[in-house]
Amino acid sequence: MNIQMQYSYFPVREAEMKSRIHYLTVMPHEVVKIGSTSITPTLLNHPVVNLGYHIECKGKSIFFTGDHEPHYNIYDPQDDGYAEYQALIDEQSLAIVQAIKGVDVLIADSSYTIGEYPSKKGWGHGTFDSCIELAKAAGAKILYCTHHEPTRSDDDLELVFAEAVARHACKDLDIRLAREGDEIEI
Repeated sequence: MNIQMQYSYFPVREAEMKSRIHYLTVMPHEVVKIGSTSITPTLLNHPVVNLGYHIECKGKSIFFTGDHEPHYNIYDPQDDGYAEYQALIDEQSLAIVQAIKGVDVLIADSSYTIGEYPSKKGWGHGTFDSCIELAKAAGAKILYCTHHEPTRSDDDLELVFAEAVARHACKDLDIRLAREGDEIEI
C-alpha cells in the first residue's frame, strides 16, 4: 500500500512524514475497529479493485463510495449468458445496497450526466442519476454527489446537478452537491 505514497503519486514521500504509518490489508465485509468506530469495506464496481466504506460511530453512519459505476450487463438480452450474468449483477447490486442501507450520509461518485455516460461506460464512474437511485434504494438520509467531471465548470456543475435533482424529486432524501470545504455534521 505504500506505493500510493511514492513521489510519482504524491508530493510528500512517506520517509518525509513525521509519523509512523501502519498499513492494514482489508477485505470486503470484514469489520475493522478503530476505537469506537467500525469500518466495513464493500467491493464496488470499477476496472481495478475499489472498495467503498461503511463507517459507523456512536449511532451515526456514513458510506463513501470512492470510484463506483453501477453494474451493467455486458450481454445483449438475446445472448445465452444474459440471464446468468444478470443474476450475478442483481446479487452484487443488492450487496452494495445492503452495505449502504439506512446510512445517515452517502457520499457517492457522480461524475457524469446520463447523456455523457454512454461514452464513458466501463470507466468505473457513476452518474448523478445512478447515485440518487442508489441512495433511494438504500434509504440513505443525505446524499452528497461528488467526484465531479474535472472538465466541467462550476456553473455547469450546478446546472447538471439541478437537472438531475429535478428528475428525482424525493422528500425522504436530502440531495446535496459536495463542495470543497464542506463539513458534514450528523
